[in-house]
Amino acid sequence: MKKIALAVILTLTLAGTAEAQHRGGHGGGYGGGGHHHRGGGGGWVAPLVGGLILGGAIYGLSQPSYAAPYYPAPPQYRTECQIVPVYDRYGYFRGERRECYQVPNY
Repeated sequence: MKKIALAVILTLTLAGTAEAQHRGGHGGGYGGGGHHHRGGGGGWVAPLVGGLILGGAIYGLSQPSYAAPYYPAPPQYRTECQIVPVYDRYGYFRGERRECYQVPNY
């Protein structure tokens, strides 16, 4: 219902804007009937822009709003790390090192 109300308001606004642009100008009235100092022929821009906007609004209203959002698949593996002691070949402690390995996600 909100989409329909938005489309009606948008249509009325565009129609009012195009009419005001056509009426405004030299000579008064609808079109003036007199001599235009800046040339004529610009009356096609407002209907074209209004038609594009109205067409986009109608297209947006025609699209389904029940489509499920896309969620990517979770990763199949995760990385786990731990600190392990390091010994030389004689058994003396030489420090620590970080070991990481891949674990499958279930």
